[in-house]
Parts: sequence; structure tokens; C-alpha cells
Amino acid sequence: MKTQSRSFPYDKSIVINALYDTIEALGLRLDSSNSAYGRLVVSDVQHRGSMRILLNNEENADRTRVDIFSENFNGEIPEMWSPVILDELSGTIQRALQRKEK
Repeated sequence: MKTQSRSFPYDKSIVINALYDTIEALGLRLDSSNSAYGRLVVSDVQHRGSMRILLNNEENADRTRVDIFSENFNGEIPEMWSPVILDELSGTIQRALQRKEK
């Protein structure tokens, strides 16, 4: 299964908080979470499979990479949801930062 990734120019704490909001907004189910390590397991409402989402700091603490891959052998769920999650996460972060600036 191919891992889908995107880097964000923000601290890990900003990205993980936005990721929780994104999961809720998309109607996905948070099966487990370890925010200290930046590890989440998410499934769709029908629970047809699970995705593991990992957050990793890149060269410095101000860049965070989000990796999404299959938690089990059903690669269909992450392939379908990964682009949606990553796009919505980007929008969620932008909206949060705009509210903060006001």
C-alpha cells in the first residue's frame, strides 16, 4: 500500500488539532489516538477498514509531515480518503489561522 503524504509549514500541535477537526467534519470515526506521538487510527462510518495517520516533524519543528496509510490489508479506504483528508486538513488550518488573525 502506497503511503499518501503532505507537508505543512506549521508546528505539529497546530496540525494535529486541525486534523481532529477535519476528521469530525468529514464524518470519519476516530478509533484511537496518541496525540503525544502524533498517531491516529481512523475508519469510515461503515468501518470497512482503517487508516493510520502519522504526524512527523521534518527538518525543524515548524514543518509537519502527515502520512496516511492502511491500518489493515484493505488499501481501498486510505486510497479513497487520503486526498480528501489532506485537502480538508489544509483548508481547516487556513480557516483556523484566518480566525486567529482577526
